[in-house]
Amino acid sequence: MKFGGFQPGVRVSDFARTLQAALGLPIKVIDGYKRTADIRLAVESGELAGICIAWKSLKTTWRKAVESGDLNIVIQAMPKKHPDLPNVPLAIDYAKTDEARRLIKYAIHDTAVITRPYFLAPGTPKARVQLLRKAFADTLKDPELLAEAKKANLEIEYVSGEDVDAIVQGLYKIEPAFVAKLKQVLVP
Repeated sequence: MKFGGFQPGVRVSDFARTLQAALGLPIKVIDGYKRTADIRLAVESGELAGICIAWKSLKTTWRKAVESGDLNIVIQAMPKKHPDLPNVPLAIDYAKTDEARRLIKYAIHDTAVITRPYFLAPGTPKARVQLLRKAFADTLKDPELLAEAKKANLEIEYVSGEDVDAIVQGLYKIEPAFVAKLKQVLVP
């Protein structure tokens, strides 16, 4: 099955390559598309079979196909099921080896969580870091902000600074042989 992609290093392409390698799915990523809309047109014309894309993007950019049922979502590449998709299985549940689970964790789950992080300069006093983390968390729990986001059809998924830090620290601990495997999968 041909899946649309942009280029190596972009989630749409990397997630499909990872699923192919980890689960043995019959996916060939066709890079070079400029926008998701271009991929959607290629799918609609039969040039492509699909795309690996975030649910929140899919339900917005492919709204008509989602609402009509013309679109089949076959797997979720997330650590836990999205509430909108309770009957769609998780990719990690099909991983048969530790290597496959690790590929999905590092190349999909962890990178999805840290896609839009906020950073502070090294050496920022810990008290200031904690103050900013609390202010950010409080802002993202604000009822007015959440109401505005809902009106705009936006999902807010807060991930704590501590959780992001743990993921980043874990990435630095990946052994060189597995880094080489990740490069083999992600850089065709």
